[in-house]
Amino acid sequence: MGAVIPDPALDWDLGPRRRWDPRHVLLVIVGVVTVVAVAIIVLQTREPEHRAAATAPVAAPSIALAAPSGHEGDGGYPIGFPRTELGAASAAAAALEAAWTLDGAQAEQAAVLYAPPDQRDAARDGAREAVRGWRETLGLPAEGDLPEGAALRTQTIGVQWKARADDQVQVWVLVQVTATKGGSGSGPVYSSPYAMSLLMTWSPDMRGAGKGDWVNVPDPAPPTVPPAALPGTPQFAAAGWSSLLPPRPTP
Repeated sequence: MGAVIPDPALDWDLGPRRRWDPRHVLLVIVGVVTVVAVAIIVLQTREPEHRAAATAPVAAPSIALAAPSGHEGDGGYPIGFPRTELGAASAAAAALEAAWTLDGAQAEQAAVLYAPPDQRDAARDGAREAVRGWRETLGLPAEGDLPEGAALRTQTIGVQWKARADDQVQVWVLVQVTATKGGSGSGPVYSSPYAMSLLMTWSPDMRGAGKGDWVNVPDPAPPTVPPAALPGTPQFAAAGWSSLLPPRPTP
């Protein structure tokens, strides 16, 4: 695998001009979800001779996401999160990690799994659009088989949330999106952080009679999204993000 190339816009000039709006990619998880791409800010300072600049990591709160009660589907997607604010944040992170993919079948399966029953058709449509959009961004075939090694991975690196109503939680999720075109040779890997907002609602019978779970619903009034930043940076702590325990490997 080649060197990781950070690119905050995921506009990589690897193929035809994109004809999709990246803000629509989360239609795979239902409806209107704001996606904000923010550049990684690299601060470089010069110290006098004989003094090395050493910036200590900035402390931010750390949390452990709630464990699911089970898994479902070919991908073993986590479901059945507790009816708590942390449970809502954990479900939002799981939904994002399952949804952003180059595999159409996987995207549709995730769309249905984390969508309310009355919005599943719209979620499937959004899933197909998202897959086409990501493939176009990478210069890959819009449909059909992919070159060997082509992949897209989404990993949660930070969360924050607040209650918005009874059984409704506004969750902000910070993810690291990593992708490669595959094909001959290992090819470069592109990686960028994204911050986004998801409105999660408790559905009492989502997993069967009396078996509730959190689902992502369209947000009629999407809030401002905190800036994206990498854990350990001043920007990460200042934006209010909590990092995850146990520490996850860097994508």
